[in-house]
Amino acid sequence: MNPEQIDLDALVNSFASEWLRLGDSQLATQIVADPVLVLGPEGTAPVPRSAFLAAVTARSKTVKDSADSITTLTGASAQSLGDRMVLATISWSFSSGDATTTLVSDFLLLREGPHPLRCVAYLPRTNVLDHLE
Repeated sequence: MNPEQIDLDALVNSFASEWLRLGDSQLATQIVADPVLVLGPEGTAPVPRSAFLAAVTARSKTVKDSADSITTLTGASAQSLGDRMVLATISWSFSSGDATTTLVSDFLLLREGPHPLRCVAYLPRTNVLDHLE
């Protein structure tokens, strides 16, 4: 495997781990663009970072309030789109009660500045709230 791809995979894995800590506003400012494109029921739309983080915080609270829920990073793949853009697919295992499911999201990431990757588009394929028991 190409060393550049190994490096890119490591960056995306690091980003995926950080994504689970979006409640940290300092970190969120570094890894989420303002605005960020978000795929929702009505299609993809630009969302101010503050509104996006408020929704993420509310979703995190709902998940934490659910009994016995655990989210674990299970995989990430990266495809470079030129020098500055990366398309990443990230998956997590989510367990709630006796049920376990795989959550998958695609990200368009920008390589810039002091933080290696910043999310400019978040395209979730699955919704954690659909899997709470």
